[in-house]
Order: sequence, then C-alpha cells, then structure tokens
Amino acid sequence: MKIGELDTHCGNCNIIGYCSENVNTPLCEQQRFENVDIDMFLKFAESSKKWSKNAVAEDVHKRLAKERMV
Repeated sequence: MKIGELDTHCGNCNIIGYCSENVNTPLCEQQRFENVDIDMFLKFAESSKKWSKNAVAEDVHKRLAKERMV
C-alpha cells in the first residue's frame, strides 16, 4: 500500500509512530510521500540515525530521492 492511500486515518496505520505532532500535514497527506510504499518508508525510517520525527521524515525523503524512489 502507498502512503497516499492511507487517507488520514490517524492512528490506524503502520507509520503513525513517524508522524510529528508539530507538523500541520501528516505524512500521508504530504505529496512527497504519496507514491511511496509503506514498507519501503518503514525500512528507511527504522534505519535512520536521526532522532526527531521531522528529521527522520527528511532523512527518509533524501534517501528515497537518492535511490530514485520518489
């Protein structure tokens, strides 16, 4: 399933632990992640060395772009 298909059902998904309370737009509504497979996002997020949720999301996006997956 793609992140964009989650349709803001906050708390009912596998990536809720990576959504930041400080960001107005949850991950599933961010255009940059809409076509990213949830399992691929989790793979990159779980291996990220960043500490904050926002930094993890940025790190995942950069790594996906490097791998040409976004």
